[in-house]
Amino acid sequence: MTAVYAIPVSAVNPDDGTSRARLSRGRLEQIDRRRGAARAQSFAASLLLEYAVAQHFPWVVHPLAISIAEGGKPYLVSEPNLHFSLSHSANWAVCAVSDHPVGVDIERCEPGRRDVASRFFHKEEVRYLNTLLPSARDDAFYKLWTLKESFVKSTGRGLDLPLRSFRIDIHRMPPRLDCDEVNGSYSLFLPEFTADRAYRLAVCVEQANAEAPALHIMK
Repeated sequence: MTAVYAIPVSAVNPDDGTSRARLSRGRLEQIDRRRGAARAQSFAASLLLEYAVAQHFPWVVHPLAISIAEGGKPYLVSEPNLHFSLSHSANWAVCAVSDHPVGVDIERCEPGRRDVASRFFHKEEVRYLNTLLPSARDDAFYKLWTLKESFVKSTGRGLDLPLRSFRIDIHRMPPRLDCDEVNGSYSLFLPEFTADRAYRLAVCVEQANAEAPALHIMK
């Protein structure tokens, strides 16, 4: 089971006492060390995690205690076999929860970012992007970028796994992963983010032939 939740960052207030009471003191301290948009985004993602876990794993004690594993992947201290991933970009925060290792990434699509691909993507991905018409390249770039980020998050290896060290083929769907550095089977998804067409969303689950995750938009 994998589910994804999304919420507009503007829908929550990081200074609201009732909302703050839903998070642990340690989590609030981490959030309050941030400033401006980063603080609001982290707060929204943390509230979303509390809600998503309560919906799918109702026996888990709240507020959630979160720690960081080697490699930088966060996990639930009381339930390490329940998995989650957080991401945010501009005015959206997202959370994925699963009974398998999971990664989620959301990005606001902005033109002119394809230089990232030439610097960090696998050479075959760069070659594929260059075969596309200019009108299609930005969309394909963001599909690849979010898929690659979600895969790295699902592995828990962080920056230890360079984006150019593996390839994702989006020429046909579902996306196909080619990575010699990581064991296991992974399923990749590009849920349609109908709430805001300016964003691209991707999910990766460490499970062969996993079912597509349900996407829930909060208001």
